[in-house]
Amino acid sequence: MPQAAAVSRAAVVSMTTSNTSYIYVANETFGHGDPGGEVDILLRDDPAKGVVDRIVTGVFGPDGIFVDSNGTLYVTNGHMNGTNSVEAYKRGAHKPFRVYVGAFCAFDVIAADDGTVYIADACGGSGTLGRVLVYPPGRSKPARSIYPGGPPYCLTLDAQNNLYVGYNASYTYWGQVERFRPGARRGVNLIPKNTVFFLTDIAVDSHGALLVSNGNDGAIDVFTAKDQPPSRVIKTGQAHPFMFAFDQPENKIYVTYPCEPGGGSAEKLTASQCGKRKNTLVALDYASGKRLWTVREQTANHVGWLPFGVAVYPKAPF
Repeated sequence: MPQAAAVSRAAVVSMTTSNTSYIYVANETFGHGDPGGEVDILLRDDPAKGVVDRIVTGVFGPDGIFVDSNGTLYVTNGHMNGTNSVEAYKRGAHKPFRVYVGAFCAFDVIAADDGTVYIADACGGSGTLGRVLVYPPGRSKPARSIYPGGPPYCLTLDAQNNLYVGYNASYTYWGQVERFRPGARRGVNLIPKNTVFFLTDIAVDSHGALLVSNGNDGAIDVFTAKDQPPSRVIKTGQAHPFMFAFDQPENKIYVTYPCEPGGGSAEKLTASQCGKRKNTLVALDYASGKRLWTVREQTANHVGWLPFGVAVYPKAPF
């Protein structure tokens, strides 16, 4: 597929078109956007057109992003940049209508169908390893906190509104996923110890399978039973896949891999260590694992592309 082109005024599409699907990518490249970084928007069914719209107001070094069933976009702005907030944008809007506060370093965000918002605050909470902040519908300040067994890095929900929290153990970076029943204070570990190194994202499909991005293995591991090894391993073709999202029918998975040697990356790597398909968004067929297309670093009238979080609208069921 050709390189994604820079957005032009003529290319901007109406975000209120009901039958159009979009891919949102958190572009953490500093030096463009206001004050740094942006959310780039592509057409899901025609990604070769490149970026057709972008959101820059209120975006600073975006990491995890999420789009709910109404098309509301949530953007974390707290990963080592001092902003420490999550902005919410109504469908088609370019300025936030709500700012969620209370996190010290927000890594990920997710919203339940009832409007409850969860933010992974990896370094928040005095004397703790981090917490998940819980915001009641319509509230911009947290009402309570959930404390998993390590600094929370990524979040997802299932059809029963169970909350899943992915984290990496301090110093060792072995990953774990903890499930919390609605309202629970204590969770249950789901994957075997020392199975996933540098866990970066999670999702649950409509059949209950748990998908985990295995950053050290270039793959997404699929777990179908508690405390059992993965039943399937989906190779993405990227050296270190980072975050991913399903499309609505769960036919495709979209996976990012950011790597900027010397800083601003998911990992501090040299140019040679970045490896295959750095700064890419790939689409995979979920059933077969086949790579369908790749969007690479943008160059035309663009400072750069460092794709972190990814979201799809309309979103997958869970």
